[in-house]
Amino acid sequence: MLKDIYYAFIHSHVLYGIEIYANAKHSYLDKLMKLNNKLLRILQHEPISTPVFHLYRTYNTLAIPELHKQQLPYFVHKCIPHPELLPEIFADSNYFRFNEQIHTHNTGNKINIHLYHSNKLVGQISLKHKVAVVWNELPLCIQEITSLSIFKCATKNWLLSHYF
Repeated sequence: MLKDIYYAFIHSHVLYGIEIYANAKHSYLDKLMKLNNKLLRILQHEPISTPVFHLYRTYNTLAIPELHKQQLPYFVHKCIPHPELLPEIFADSNYFRFNEQIHTHNTGNKINIHLYHSNKLVGQISLKHKVAVVWNELPLCIQEITSLSIFKCATKNWLLSHYF
């Protein structure tokens, strides 16, 4: 029941808008991450010495930076086969350009998002750049999944296996 309380009242608020706010500097997110860790400890009746990853593993979730990495591919996946689920600016087919749209070479990276390099920090922390980096890290077998629910499950399992 405590796990349901966490997912209903805390996790849902943490996820809301995470694609945008988690792009902030780590020091800005620090208070929120500490509060989330503290709430997990209270709900699980764990002492302060309990490792944080144990708290997240028990509730089958991820820390806020990893949740951010989890939500970004969902965003891309909605843009590609389900553009009607997003605002019009993101539904535009030119927002994310794939390598196969840039060049005609038949490479293994053709379904990766084309990554425009930026020397400025602002460009590197932009949503467009971060989404491309995270999407391109996903294995090809996950990128090719068309069902949103199966894609979410596969992405979460892949991130959980790398986190723990």
